[in-house]
Amino acid sequence: MRNTVRDPGALAPSPSQLHLHAYRSSFDTASVRILFFDRNLVVRDVNAALLETEELDRAGFVGRHLSDVMGKAVYERRMPQIEAALAGEAQVSVEWGLRRATRGQLLRIRHEPVRDETGDVVGVLLSMEDRTDLHELEQRVSMQDEVIRQTSDALAVVDRGFSFLWANPAYAMIWNRLPEEVVGVPVPDVIGMDGFEERVLPHLTRCFAGEVVQYDLVRPRADGEDTHYSVRLEPLKGEDDTLIGAIVNMRDVTETAQLDRRMRRQALLDTLTELANRHALESELGRRIELCSGEGGCNAGCRTALLLVDLDDFKVVNDLAGHTAGDALLRQVASLLRSLDPDAFVARLGGDEFALVVDVADEAVAVSLGERVVHSIEAVGFSWNGELFSIGASVGIALLDREAFAASTPAVQDVLNWADRACLVAKEKGGARLSVFHPDDNEMRARFEEIGNFQVVQNALQHDRFELFLMPVAPVDDTSRPWHEVLLRVLSEDGRPLPPAGFITAAERHGLMSRVDRWVVETVLQRLPQLPADAHLSINLSGQSIGDPIFCDFLLSALDAAAVAPGRLAFEITETSAVRSMETALDLIAGLKARGVDVVLDDFGSGLSSFGYLRRFDVDMLKIDGNIIGNVREDKVQQTIVAGIVAVAEVMQVRVVAEYVEDRETMEVLRDLGVSLVQGFYIGRPVSWTDVFE
Repeated sequence: MRNTVRDPGALAPSPSQLHLHAYRSSFDTASVRILFFDRNLVVRDVNAALLETEELDRAGFVGRHLSDVMGKAVYERRMPQIEAALAGEAQVSVEWGLRRATRGQLLRIRHEPVRDETGDVVGVLLSMEDRTDLHELEQRVSMQDEVIRQTSDALAVVDRGFSFLWANPAYAMIWNRLPEEVVGVPVPDVIGMDGFEERVLPHLTRCFAGEVVQYDLVRPRADGEDTHYSVRLEPLKGEDDTLIGAIVNMRDVTETAQLDRRMRRQALLDTLTELANRHALESELGRRIELCSGEGGCNAGCRTALLLVDLDDFKVVNDLAGHTAGDALLRQVASLLRSLDPDAFVARLGGDEFALVVDVADEAVAVSLGERVVHSIEAVGFSWNGELFSIGASVGIALLDREAFAASTPAVQDVLNWADRACLVAKEKGGARLSVFHPDDNEMRARFEEIGNFQVVQNALQHDRFELFLMPVAPVDDTSRPWHEVLLRVLSEDGRPLPPAGFITAAERHGLMSRVDRWVVETVLQRLPQLPADAHLSINLSGQSIGDPIFCDFLLSALDAAAVAPGRLAFEITETSAVRSMETALDLIAGLKARGVDVVLDDFGSGLSSFGYLRRFDVDMLKIDGNIIGNVREDKVQQTIVAGIVAVAEVMQVRVVAEYVEDRETMEVLRDLGVSLVQGFYIGRPVSWTDVFE
C-alpha cells in the first residue's frame, strides 16, 4: 500500500474549514433531500439527493425564488410553515408528495431555521425524508389505519432468532427501557425468560409458521393492579417473500378489559343486593339441568331444588315507609338468605322475588330449607326509623329429580314456572308458607289452567277478540234512574263468549288488566255517541288500573277528548283497590268528578275498615258487596248491616246499590231497608251490547 506523507510545510486546515468540509460532505451524501433558502425565499443550495429526485441540475434550483421551484400550489400550502421557520420555530409535518417527482411518496418534511453567529435567522433548511417504506411496513401490521392514527400503540419487530430488530418508544416503555436498549437484544433478556417461554414463545412459533396470532397479555403493575394488553403477531416477509420475522403490535386495553369485566359482572349481578340476577339464575339452572340430564345424572341420585321466595308484605313497607326502606328490606332479606345455606346459589329475580338453588338429598331436605326461609324472614321482621314491620314470605319449590325428567328434559323456563306456580299456591293459601310443585297436584293443575287463560287474554288483546256485554241496574226508590253496567267477555276463536272469571283472574295476576281496561274505555267512548240520550253506563276499573298513574292520565285525557256529557258515564272501583292505592285513587276520583263522571265504590263492606275510609272518598254510590246481601231476606244480621250502610250513605248523600238480587222477595226487603238500586239475575242477566242497543 502506498503511504501518503504530509508536507511539513503545508498549512493544516482551520477548524472552520474542517467544519465546512464535514457539512458539505454530509449535505451532499445525505439520503434525505435538502434545500436551503434565505430570508428572501431565494434558493441558495440543494443536495444531490434532491437533484437526483427532481432529475435537474443545480441551475434549476439555485438562485430561483422558492415559489418557482415548488410551484404555486405547493408554495401556498407550505407558506405557514415557512413563515414560522423564518420566525425561528422549526416545523415538522408528514404528508403525501404533491409534485410530479414526489407523488405517491409519504414525506417527512422539516423546516429548520438556520442562524448566524449572532443568533439571527438567515434562512431555512427544508428537508424531505421518504417514509414510504416504513409506511408500507406499518400497513402490514394489524389494524393498519388505527396504528397510523394511534401513536400510543406499542410496535416492535422480532427476527427469527428471537431478537428485536426494531421497537418504538411505546413498546420499549412497557419494559421500562429505551428503544436503543431493546433493538438487537434477545426477547427473553427484555421481557424475562419465564414470561418468554410461558406466554410468548408458543405464539411467536405459530407466527413464524405463517399464522397471524392474537392473544391477551396481563402484566402486574407496582401498585398491585394489572395492565391488560391485546397482542397481535403478524408474519413479516422480505422482498423475496421469505419470512424474516414477526411484527408485534401491543395495545393497552386495560380500560376496555375493566369495563368488560364490570359489564359482565353487572349483567349477572343485581346491583341493589349484590346477589346473582335472573340471567345468572337461568344460567345456573341450565347448568344443573345439563348435569342431571347427562349420563347417570338422575339415576345416580342427582337432585337439585329451586326455591322461589316471594315476600308477602313488601308493598306495605314501600307504601308506608318509602322506597328507601323497601330497598333496605330487600338487602336484609338477601343477607338472610345467604346465611341460611352458604353453599346455596342465591339470586334476586326482581321486585321482591328471590331464589335459591341447592343440592338436596331428597324432597324433605328442600322442604326443611324452605321452612327455615319462611320462619327466619318472619322471625327477623323489619325495623325502620323505630317502627317494626311484620314480614312474611311465600316459598315455591321445584325439584330436578326423576319425576322432573320422566317425560323429557325440562327447559329452564319450565323449572321456573313450576316454582312460580307452587309459590302462587302458597300465597293463595294465606302466605307465610311453602308449597312443592308436583305435576299431578290439583292446585298445580289449576295454575296450568291459569297460564292457559293468561295466554288466551294475551291472544284476545292481540287479535281484538273481546266483546262488551251489559247488565241492567234498576232503581227501587222511585227517584234514581236506571243504567247498565258494562261487562267484558273473551271470545273463543270461533266467536263464542267464554266464562270471564278465570280470564280476569289470570289477567290481574300477570299484569294485563290495565291494557284490558284501556280497551274497554276506548271502545265504550267510541260507541257512546251513537247511543240514546237516556242511556247511562258504568265501567269497572281493576285495582291495577287504579294504582297506575299512567292509566289514570290516559283515562282523564280520553274523557276530555270524548267530551262526555255529565251524568252519562260512571266508573266502578272496588273498595279494596281504592284503599290499597289511596293517593292515586283519590286523585282519580277528583279528576272524574271534575268532568261530571259519577264514581261507584264497588264491593263495599268487603274490607275491614270500610266506614273509616268512606269519608275520604267523594263517591256518588256505594255498591254493597254481594256476600253481605246473601240471604238478606231471612238473616237479621245481614239486614242490620245493610241498614247501617244505608244510614251512613244517607248522611253522606250517596245512593246504595245492592247486587246478587235473585228474586222478588230479596228486592222488596232491600227496598224496605232503603236501598236505591238493585241488580242481579232477577233484574236481568248480562246481554251483548248489540242485543241491548242495536
